[in-house]
Amino acid sequence: MFLKTLNKYLIKELFRTFLPSFLCFELLMLLGFSIQLLHKGLDISSLLHIMPYLALYALPHALPTSLLTATVMTYGRLSADNEILAIKIAGVHLFKIIIPIVFTGIFFSLITLYLNAEVLPKSYFQVRKYQEKAVKQVLAKHFITAKKKINVYPYQVYISNVEHGIYKNLAVFEYDEDFIVNIILAEEGEISISPEGDLAVLTLRRGEFIKPGSEGDASVPQMGSFEEATFDIPFKQRVRNTSLKYTTLTNILAQKGAVSKELKGTKEFFKDPEGIIDDTTGVIAEINNQRKDIERKVETANAEIEIASKNILKQEKILKRTDIDISNFENYKNIAQNNLRKLREEERWNNDNNKRTSESHDLEQKREDEVLKKISLIKKTLKREDLRIKNAKRKIVIANRVIKNEIERKEKANKTIEAFKPIKDKLDKEYADLTKRIESASKQQLKRELSINIHKRLSPSFSCIAFILIGIPIGIMTRSSNLLISLGISFILVLLFYYPLVALGLILAEDSMYPIIPSMWGANIFNLIVSVVLFRKILYK
Repeated sequence: MFLKTLNKYLIKELFRTFLPSFLCFELLMLLGFSIQLLHKGLDISSLLHIMPYLALYALPHALPTSLLTATVMTYGRLSADNEILAIKIAGVHLFKIIIPIVFTGIFFSLITLYLNAEVLPKSYFQVRKYQEKAVKQVLAKHFITAKKKINVYPYQVYISNVEHGIYKNLAVFEYDEDFIVNIILAEEGEISISPEGDLAVLTLRRGEFIKPGSEGDASVPQMGSFEEATFDIPFKQRVRNTSLKYTTLTNILAQKGAVSKELKGTKEFFKDPEGIIDDTTGVIAEINNQRKDIERKVETANAEIEIASKNILKQEKILKRTDIDISNFENYKNIAQNNLRKLREEERWNNDNNKRTSESHDLEQKREDEVLKKISLIKKTLKREDLRIKNAKRKIVIANRVIKNEIERKEKANKTIEAFKPIKDKLDKEYADLTKRIESASKQQLKRELSINIHKRLSPSFSCIAFILIGIPIGIMTRSSNLLISLGISFILVLLFYYPLVALGLILAEDSMYPIIPSMWGANIFNLIVSVVLFRKILYK
């Protein structure tokens, strides 16, 4: 009964100091977020509209620090009023007055975990939908039909059309996290890369700056117009999988399970998947250039074969037609020769007949002239047909020569294709192997990103327990119930130790050379180690 009453008393004392501490830190966090967004250009009306989301974002940060302050104040007052000493004299071990507060920390850790795992991702998504709605309203308000979208962090560029490499009717939205902080409209613009390759240069002409109003209203007065403005946008590091920000913890765990299942049969694991992807992408680009060069040469060879085949077919038609022509010419020649033979026989018959009969000299001469005329015409025909046959045979020779040359051309092209085939097969195999390598590295990198996001949700959530465990001995040792002293201790622990260690852990976790769990949980581990040292000092004092 005594312990039950003591537990209620301790929890009551904790909540008595927790509520004002929580309000204080929640307002401080909210104020910090607001000032940051206002400094980056967000207007007051938009800030007021998203204030509930900012308050929600501040909760996971405010809860642990509030618990730390409340714990230090509670146990500081108990120690200052000698209540802890009285409890010890009553025969109650120090751990008995720690356990209920630890369970309270577990309870708040579960609340924070639920916020980080389920509530905040959905909240981020709602803010994103709100911003997308605001973008559509701005585009509609200024009659901009976005046919193209370019993401150059922290800008999103919407383009109506492109004329001769110049973008026309642009809307540029500047983001800070999920919030639009600036809108720029311009009649035309260009995006180029600096000579050093480390900057994207956004040049806009004949435009104006406007501010995003509340509920996406873009009808507020313009801030200023310009004839030409240039923005240097430094290239950041590789953009991470931002969609994970809007994904709940259960979905991330499911994704990680699916990726792990896909990687189950993988034999090759990389220490630096991101570096492997970069290096392999460069090699693939080089292989693609070689493949394109070979494909271009093979395409040229195939075109040569096609042209040669057409030429051969054309010459074969010429040969076939010429053979028919020669046959016809021979027939014409045979007919002419037969006619010539008949005329000569007729001439001999007439001469013999003239000797037997006594025709007039004029009639005989006339008949002889007609025969000679016919013979002359037939000889001309024979000569013409001989010439046509000769020309046709010349065509046959030329056609055969062309066919021979085209066959050699085809053979040469086929040899070229055959020579490139093993090289292309080798490059295709290398390309397939490297593609699989990139796919495997991408999955390993995704698995690491998923793991980082999982621990990014878990570690801050369980900081409530770590802060309570370190706050109990600090409160007992300080022997003070003063709110300012407790706040000062909380600020020192949080700002000088906890958050720097969290930031360092995130940096180390992003580097694949360091393990994720020690990196992400380093701040909590530090708090636990310090709390163990302080507890030992109190217990053995």
